[in-house]
Amino acid sequence: MRVLHTSDWHIGRRFKGIDLLEWQRKALEWLIGVIGSERVDVLCVAGDVYDSPRPSTEAVRLFNEIFATLGNMEVNGHPLEIIFTPGNHDSADRLGTGAALMRPNVHMRCDIEAIGGPVIVTVGGEQLAVYALPYLDPDLSRPVLQGMLDGQDGPLCAYDEQERDEEGHVHIARSHEGVMKAAMQCVVNDLAKRRAEDPALAAILMAHAFVSGAQPSDSERNISVGGVDSVPAALFANSGLDYLALGHLHRPQNLTIAQLDCSESVFRESRTPQARYSGSLLAYSFSEARTPPAVGNGKSVVLLDLDAARADETGGNAVRAIRTLDVQSGEPAFVQIDGTLDEVLGSFADEYGEDWVSITIRLSEYPHGLYQRIDAKYAHALEKNPVYTGRAASAARTMADMHAATDEMDVLTGFVRYSLGREARDDERSVLAKAVEAVRSQGTEHAGGTGKTERMRSAGGIAGTQQKEGGER
Repeated sequence: MRVLHTSDWHIGRRFKGIDLLEWQRKALEWLIGVIGSERVDVLCVAGDVYDSPRPSTEAVRLFNEIFATLGNMEVNGHPLEIIFTPGNHDSADRLGTGAALMRPNVHMRCDIEAIGGPVIVTVGGEQLAVYALPYLDPDLSRPVLQGMLDGQDGPLCAYDEQERDEEGHVHIARSHEGVMKAAMQCVVNDLAKRRAEDPALAAILMAHAFVSGAQPSDSERNISVGGVDSVPAALFANSGLDYLALGHLHRPQNLTIAQLDCSESVFRESRTPQARYSGSLLAYSFSEARTPPAVGNGKSVVLLDLDAARADETGGNAVRAIRTLDVQSGEPAFVQIDGTLDEVLGSFADEYGEDWVSITIRLSEYPHGLYQRIDAKYAHALEKNPVYTGRAASAARTMADMHAATDEMDVLTGFVRYSLGREARDDERSVLAKAVEAVRSQGTEHAGGTGKTERMRSAGGIAGTQQKEGGER
């Protein structure tokens, strides 16, 4: 049986003001083609379908078009089985609207109460159980999970006496680890019953979470509770699962879950899953840039081949092969550039002028028209970060003393001294003086005054006010 694992589509997302729907459409249309050419039996989408709980009309239209195509696909002589779960960016209620009326091969698993019952897929006489966890917000999911654990008729082996009250009811900690452990207890109990009847049953868990040991990027939303945002990888060891299909982190990556001695594990089952983050379909931050830069930014989906008989033969799990396919989105390469002004406007511009770039410019002072000069060389300079190399040597400098300043020029030249570590040049003082005179003239005209006397009164008033305000501060 072949499974395609993907996540974090974030339909409707923008990057530095750029609408990404064009590239999201290309990626999703490519995905449809891959499902057909690779003869995929099951599609698992592990959360963050949309970028917002209230997606735009254009985002909904794109998803509806892709969703309809996927739902009507037939592969290997049977309808494509499709399983979606909501992530922390999605509205579970909105994503799950109409789930009960969808075709039998389409499964929107958006309810926490359903996590203990898997989607059962049967292909060629083999069965696969897919347990689909929506994003578990610790505050919102704990009461539901508490009721589910209280209603369990199987053992609650994940909890010791210190985690139970006098009546034997378990306490779910207010943390991502706490709610994931409760959800896993429901999954493990159900899987144990099914394996008692069918020992060869393969099982996948879809989860939208930050599991320890994985590498985040700058584009994921912070989900920390009490300063902790992750779930220990060891929680999934010896859980009986074959594969962990993870979403939330945008870097595609393997996650190692060590096989433990049963006595040392939480759930004490025989199988430990292999695990991967599929990563997002597009890059959504410069921290996801590849080295060397590449169109599509190294994004991928996971193809997973399962063989139920293999678990008994190897004593491991039912995963026969895992491989990744690079997403063909056409998203321009993300490039991070760091250099002097000559380098930025010279060799770097020649090489990366058409890419999407984040530029750090090392400067001894601020040159005139810096941003305009960069924009003339780069089609998409999306971040411009000037760094003044002389500033560190004079970190003790302070801004102008408002008590000692006699007029606006004292303040402005003090700012030049603070920012650039030197005195303002004559040409710079001339520009600043003209700006001060222009502001004074506008203030006088607004007040209805005319003539040199009024301007002098205005200048004196401004300086006096500055000194007064400086004293108050």
